[in-house]
Amino acid sequence: MATLVVTTDTVFKTKPVQSSELPDSEKHPVSQGEFGLKSYQEEKGHFKVTLANPLSDRTEWYVFKGHAEVLNTSTLVVTQDTIFKTKPLQAKDLPDSEKLPVSQRELAVKIFQERGVHLLVTLINPIDNDSNRLDWYVYEGHIDLLKIATYSPPMDEPEPVNRGILFRLPGRGQVGTDDSIIPNGNFTWGEATKNGTRIPVNELIVNNIIAMTRRMEEVRERLGNRSTIITSWYRPPHVNRAVGGASRSTHLQGHGVDFVVSGLTPRDVQRQLDSWWPGGLGYGRTFTHLDNRGYRARWNYN
Repeated sequence: MATLVVTTDTVFKTKPVQSSELPDSEKHPVSQGEFGLKSYQEEKGHFKVTLANPLSDRTEWYVFKGHAEVLNTSTLVVTQDTIFKTKPLQAKDLPDSEKLPVSQRELAVKIFQERGVHLLVTLINPIDNDSNRLDWYVYEGHIDLLKIATYSPPMDEPEPVNRGILFRLPGRGQVGTDDSIIPNGNFTWGEATKNGTRIPVNELIVNNIIAMTRRMEEVRERLGNRSTIITSWYRPPHVNRAVGGASRSTHLQGHGVDFVVSGLTPRDVQRQLDSWWPGGLGYGRTFTHLDNRGYRARWNYN
């Protein structure tokens, strides 16, 4: 559990502003001491805390960070005036030098161990200036120990990532249509599969798409990193027949890609890639085709 340790006399406030700017009803003087916390976070140079026990009928307060610190510890709550002792004996059996009267309060505890009807505690800070001792025995009937799991300050939650339509690929598992095919890439599984409607039938085709994606990243860079719109990538056999594709179309194997490049005509793209690209390269009136067939081929759809 988190414990707020107030290191100097200060003021608890309802807002993270200077106490002089607040009316008396919105601030509460606090002396040095410790307070168990349910939660806390940092805000505008203050700790915004939710106390385990209310103070002036309020649990949520702000305190200036320069006057306090937060420790992730257990909190010992002394529920009634009691005696802290150097040995697990009745107080009457110990000399005054080995016992210390303690009033109701909360204390931060580093570690604790059960010792019969007593608890052996190691405190974070001495109880008062007259004793530097940190290890004490205390009768369990006079205390509560808040053993809430260590609380970490809340962090801004990351914005949920919209992965688009989720579907499964052979050999790869679940992907989203908005997921990049390769890490930090510019092409998505949605572009390769027509928004998840054309699922590759085997892992070989999936691997062909991944390999072609790496080449398409090279193409995009060679063309000046211009926006590249995919018009057709993988086609299952029934789709290929429906669009009049060749019976041995490279689209069937996942490495044929039709695309449009912003600011360039298909003829411009063909001219810039012709001497460099080792596979198939064709162009029509509205798109460029590229494939990784393994040998040089050129054509004009018109």
